Amino acid sequence: MLTATYSLVAISSEQQRARRILARLQQSIASLWRNQREIDQAGVETTVQKLMQFDRVFSQRKMERYVIPALKSATHEVDAVLEELDALSRFCMRLLQTLQQQSHLVLQQGAAKLKDLRRAMELYCSNLHLRLAKEEEVLLPLLPRVLTGTEIFELGVQFLSDDGKRFEQRASPDAVASLP
Repeated sequence: MLTATYSLVAISSEQQRARRILARLQQSIASLWRNQREIDQAGVETTVQKLMQFDRVFSQRKMERYVIPALKSATHEVDAVLEELDALSRFCMRLLQTLQQQSHLVLQQGAAKLKDLRRAMELYCSNLHLRLAKEEEVLLPLLPRVLTGTEIFELGVQFLSDDGKRFEQRASPDAVASLP
């Protein structure tokens, strides 16, 4: 029972952490574009790199790796929502690819392209907010309804295993040796 409860708490906690990071990214984007006359290439490229790094972490969430596959195999009632989430992810990936390609040319392309770049960054963030909301409103309530206690327990075991691996990586001698 504790592991099943842990599963639900871990997913919820991960969702909240993703929301907080995404909000900080949006603040970073707003700060970058506050004064378009002072935008520098390094600032744009750094922001794009932050978005790309977030996207890599976002795609490794427990929701992506374990919960969605478990729901897919348990029921077809979420197929339409999962397709919508996949479409949002594909759209966000295309936005990131565009941002990466255009970020190094941003200062050479003029004010119109700057606005396009800003809109793409903001659209990426708003689409991920939409995805998180869909996951929380539709997928999370389904977990206890469509998965058995044993299946939720198994999710918890996978979550704990993942958490243990991450802890080991952070506490490895190589990680400790690289500390200042």
